[in-house]
Amino acid sequence: MIRGLLSTLLAFAAAIAGGVAHAQPCSPGRVMAGGAPLWVDLEGRGKLTIVFEAGNGNDSSVWTDIATRVRALGMRTFVYDRAGLGKSALRPEPYSIDREVDALRAALNTCGVRGRVVVVSHSYGGFLSLRLAARDHKVAGLVLVDANVPGYFDDARTGAILAKYRPQYSALRQQAPDLAKSLIPLMEAYPSSARTLRATRIPANLPVIDIVAERSWMDAPEDLRDWHAAHAAFDAQSPARETVQAIGSGHYVMRDKPDLIVDAISRMIARVN
Repeated sequence: MIRGLLSTLLAFAAAIAGGVAHAQPCSPGRVMAGGAPLWVDLEGRGKLTIVFEAGNGNDSSVWTDIATRVRALGMRTFVYDRAGLGKSALRPEPYSIDREVDALRAALNTCGVRGRVVVVSHSYGGFLSLRLAARDHKVAGLVLVDANVPGYFDDARTGAILAKYRPQYSALRQQAPDLAKSLIPLMEAYPSSARTLRATRIPANLPVIDIVAERSWMDAPEDLRDWHAAHAAFDAQSPARETVQAIGSGHYVMRDKPDLIVDAISRMIARVN
């Protein structure tokens, strides 16, 4: 999700924007994925690939430091910008969560990532990684970073979210018009995306490490309690799911507690290798 739809996204992006260029196929570069170009960066070596999925309104730069540390563990990493974010152009088609997932699958195939993957996802990226895990047998494990889980987002909740953020659309269009073109269609599709995820069957034996921030993105204490309860219920559905509390962290755990994420990824690698 998003917190302070405009100010938080812009401030965080400015604080960590950047990346490192390397010379190998897909590293970095634009590849055709589902009929449109996506910016991707595939680096490192190994049969297992760690795929990073950003949250709503963020691009791959949120993962730059952590991906570097994961490669130091001897892993291959894949980061990319979803359509309309970072260095990837906006798609002309109406927004669809399955179109996003299909584009990621196409980009992975184009870059030759056909072996097993662990997906590390933040915020809205949780919806994408869960949907991918249900549709692609290559997904060997998930590390969720204060990520969306279906149980929190019922119709009432998504309706309330839209009611809160629609009045901010005008300011977003004025101050960040390119971001608005990507973010607003995604927000308007939130109810249908959440319904899709509630109907998605995630493999019960899929290893999941679920990192849950103490403060997260919502303002109301009752919403935060519901968020924590939804994660607890999700993790209780399978003994293959583990909860990790990010004590003292806000929604951007990669900024507040990066060591916690790297440790979770390292442990997931050991579980699936």
